[in-house]
Amino acid sequence: MSKAFFADGKFRMRGWTLYYIHTLLDTSNKPLILVPATEVQALFDDIKKDLRFLVYFPSAAKEPGFLLSFTEEGIPLPRYLGRLDQEHGLDDMEAQLPLYTPEIPTERLDDRSFAAFRKKMEDAVQATKQKSKFQKDRKKKERIGLKQGWCEEMKRAQCYLGIRPRMAPGMKDPVSDPSISPRELESALRKYNLSQCIELPDVDLSERVPFDFYHNVVFISVDVEAYEKMDRPITEIGISSLDTKDLLGLSPGEMGKAWMKKIRSRHFRIKETAHLHNSEYVLGCADRFEPEFGQSEWVSFKEAPQIIASCFRPPYSGPVDDGKPGGDGSVSKRQLILVGHDINMDISYLRKLGYDVSNLSNLLEALDTANLYRAWKHEQNPSKLGSILVDLELTGWNLHNAGNDAAYTLQALIGIAISARKSEAARMKNTEPRIADRAEALEHEARERAKEEADEWAAADQEGGDGGGPRHLKRFGWPTPEQAAIPTTNVKYWQKESKASTPNSSGTRPHEAAPAAIPVSKQEEENEAKKKPFMGTFSQSISDRLAMLEMEEGEKGGVKLPGEIAAP
Repeated sequence: MSKAFFADGKFRMRGWTLYYIHTLLDTSNKPLILVPATEVQALFDDIKKDLRFLVYFPSAAKEPGFLLSFTEEGIPLPRYLGRLDQEHGLDDMEAQLPLYTPEIPTERLDDRSFAAFRKKMEDAVQATKQKSKFQKDRKKKERIGLKQGWCEEMKRAQCYLGIRPRMAPGMKDPVSDPSISPRELESALRKYNLSQCIELPDVDLSERVPFDFYHNVVFISVDVEAYEKMDRPITEIGISSLDTKDLLGLSPGEMGKAWMKKIRSRHFRIKETAHLHNSEYVLGCADRFEPEFGQSEWVSFKEAPQIIASCFRPPYSGPVDDGKPGGDGSVSKRQLILVGHDINMDISYLRKLGYDVSNLSNLLEALDTANLYRAWKHEQNPSKLGSILVDLELTGWNLHNAGNDAAYTLQALIGIAISARKSEAARMKNTEPRIADRAEALEHEARERAKEEADEWAAADQEGGDGGGPRHLKRFGWPTPEQAAIPTTNVKYWQKESKASTPNSSGTRPHEAAPAAIPVSKQEEENEAKKKPFMGTFSQSISDRLAMLEMEEGEKGGVKLPGEIAAP
């Protein structure tokens, strides 16, 4: 739906007629921006015709304020604002809105039609708040989904490294099994919790890992460096690998450093871009590949795809002449895990070079150390690789060298997975203290707010005095055309003749809204205001509002517009 009706400017290309109306509410001084319901219905009809998908207005009983009608006599009417199209945006339209002064004739206070108008406006404003709540809940759900994805990514990484078991399928909670005696229940519950990864044994880094390496994978880390200017031509490629078969029977050691010694790395520099060096945004060091990782190799753009492909076959990032099988695919394929720091960028650079790693049939997935670190630290924002290495107490020399970064990224993977696994049990044990700390902080915040409010009332409600003279109610009045910056429009809104019983020249009573004198080309659209309902946009982007159509599935197989507006 988004691609067919909203993306690439399609929404504006339809053209939308905009009206505005001031709410005259003390709680809101922003005018409502409205669009005729007929134009919205036309969009619904097109969606139904092209996509065979039913979209309809919600009921007024459930969501008042979605559709607004102005058929009552003596109430303010919507005014024509302009056309929203490819040339004129909503911001341009809002900039033309005239201001008003919050004044009102005394005789209007008890007028029933005006009370109905205020109720209509209150429903519309409340609908705006409901939309904000809907968007807030949606964004919260999206954030939770992202965080859940990062945590699941972490747990899979730990399974690949043998420091977390895979869940045993089909096991039932022993608490619900009546055949288990109370004496057997504790043992059965412990076994069940272990099978579901609810309770896990501590990891002893001086011993071999307690679980199998899931899929016996080969981790392959990639980092690509590009020149910071022009069209960002690629200058370096770093590829490192860690084969879990090399870790069999080997204890991880402190922070997994014994495993890190099994990482094999290669660093390729592109011949055609050897003269390009980064210095403005990052300090490049293409000529400083760490000797402990190997020596740099020169390749051309033409050779790069084949060289990269060889690193995804045995012996992976190791030398071909070390007695192991070569890169001819003569051995059975191993399951591969791609690793990177902000891996999507590196994948796009590899594609730019002519190698698409996603085409590998034995590639299980890609792990991003930026996501793993956020899952470990419970942080929303990503951290740089150098900061992560410091936190893990690992030394990283000459970062932004592609070969070094690829090796350090694998080191970060090991360190993060082990650190998170060790801190997991401690974090669960400390749940109650953290809740208590949060509760205390909220209580302190509430006390501060109460004290501030008490101080304000003490300053406002002074002793003595008689309240002063009467404060007469003022009347509503529009600004002059010069103030409203609309010289072509007569912005008189309220008739102020003193004789309430005598109709004025516009045919209305003095306490009724008189239509403004506007350019003749727009007069017909003003006259239609009484005849058709409007859909409120509430001074927000209509395209964003209507784009939410595809977010909630309706009860009748269609899309129900979210709860910020409703049908009469």
